[in-house]
Amino acid sequence: MPHKMTLTGSATGPLREYDRYVSFDMREKGSPSAPKGLKKSTFISYTVFVAKKAFNKTGLTKKSIMHEKILIQGEPTLDIPIDECPGEIGIICFQITVLPNKNDKETNESNDKKEAKQEVSKAQQEVAATKQKEKQDPVSQPVAKEEKKEAEIVQPEAKETPVQEKKAAPQQKQLPTQPKGT
Repeated sequence: MPHKMTLTGSATGPLREYDRYVSFDMREKGSPSAPKGLKKSTFISYTVFVAKKAFNKTGLTKKSIMHEKILIQGEPTLDIPIDECPGEIGIICFQITVLPNKNDKETNESNDKKEAKQEVSKAQQEVAATKQKEKQDPVSQPVAKEEKKEAEIVQPEAKETPVQEKKAAPQQKQLPTQPKGT
């Protein structure tokens, strides 16, 4: 089974270019707490070897690699000559990813919170607008009352309808709207 390593951090040395790959140095330290009875891990310097094609996909440059936090997944190697691998351990990179900075995360989260607050305030404004419309509707109610009076004036003519029609209407209202089994 292959041995894999994961490194996170930024480059500590300049980017070196070769024919088919680029390399740079990283320095990582171990966990701050070791199991009882064991010594803590110290800093280890790594030389990372990345294919040019994979490196170009990340969008990193010689200048930006020193300032960006990156994630490297790869395998350790001891078969590279010392002049090409100044670090203690060489890493052949299978995957390289640029990690977002903490400041970028905070600004994105604060922007998301601001947008959420704006949406809430817009919703509150809409609710307030509908309440104002409801308050304005009672002003127009006297007009509606006048229309009801006119309708009542017309209804006495409707009262002259035959008795059979009146009996049919109440029977329809008494029918249940749901089936008995529900």
